[in-house]
Amino acid sequence: MSDWAAIKENKQVGEGVYRLRLTAPAIAAQAQPGQFIMLRVSHGLDPLLARPFSIHGVDGDDLLILYKVVGKGTRLLSMVRPGNKTLSLWGPLGRGFNLDVKRPVLVAGGMGIAPIVFLADTLLNQGRKKLAFVHGAVTGKALFGGSEELRTTLLGRDLEPYLASEVEGEERYYGLIGVALEPALSSFPDSSPCGGVLACGPLPMLKAVAQICARHKVPCQVSLEAPMACGLGACLGCVIPAAGGGYVRACQEGPVMDAALVDWERTKP
Repeated sequence: MSDWAAIKENKQVGEGVYRLRLTAPAIAAQAQPGQFIMLRVSHGLDPLLARPFSIHGVDGDDLLILYKVVGKGTRLLSMVRPGNKTLSLWGPLGRGFNLDVKRPVLVAGGMGIAPIVFLADTLLNQGRKKLAFVHGAVTGKALFGGSEELRTTLLGRDLEPYLASEVEGEERYYGLIGVALEPALSSFPDSSPCGGVLACGPLPMLKAVAQICARHKVPCQVSLEAPMACGLGACLGCVIPAAGGGYVRACQEGPVMDAALVDWERTKP
């Protein structure tokens, strides 16, 4: 579904990290955690291609997008302001998370936190009790997108946090994200073990998470990050090596899929 969305907010919430609020009632009504939109960041032809953004949240008729400035497209997007401006987008696209998981552990690496917030809110709104939440970043300051607002909001939810930072730490930091995942999985009683891990982040992190889950025999869903030009499966720019040979498209068979369907040895960082 394509639409023109009014910009209600484009707020900087961390170092180079922004939260965009767009009014798009039809897309917001259908959005599921783990899905994404394709967004044209300007009205001109430069850049020519739209950009994929995971859905950070839904608030009534509004879509929330959390993004980090990493190149020309996101730099241009950071400059748009509310008012009369609108942006072209289409979605929601792709497969979202399967929410039918008992005692899930949510895992985010870096800006993979963007869809995990939507996921956590949806699960908590379904009446789930405290969720185990693992978040890793290169530095402690980069956790929660470097946003004190997001940190305060998330830690105020009914989440049990396990934080990981490779460079700097404090009392509850575990180092590498895989090291943080182990105690999260062990936090459930043997009589009521974790029913599955739901993860989003860069491919090397997802590979580590998938390997740990396989070792513990815990089902694992991964939301794959890949470059996209169309979001509709036509351009084949987002293919990921599939277990057993061949490839899957992150925009169609994913972005969320069973970790066992990915050939992690053939994935490239």
